[in-house]
Amino acid sequence: MEKIEANLAQYDAKLAGLKAKAAEVRADMKLEYISQTETLEKSRAGFMVKYGELKKTNTQAWDDVKVGTEKAWNEMEYSIERAISRFK
Repeated sequence: MEKIEANLAQYDAKLAGLKAKAAEVRADMKLEYISQTETLEKSRAGFMVKYGELKKTNTQAWDDVKVGTEKAWNEMEYSIERAISRFK
């Protein structure tokens, strides 16, 4: 759980960086930045649902929920890294 929370803080920092960059780009690029950050925020919200489930599970259900949470994290992490690469 601590590792997830630390990774989530890093993700939030990267997302904030993309939002800040959106304010500085040309008007034609701004819409793309905004669209990407909205997509990333939706991905984060989906992850938080899975993470909330993980925090509430008992030991028997842990493995099932953990797999779903890890999948959601991997998708979210891939999305932000792809967005960062795209706008470099």
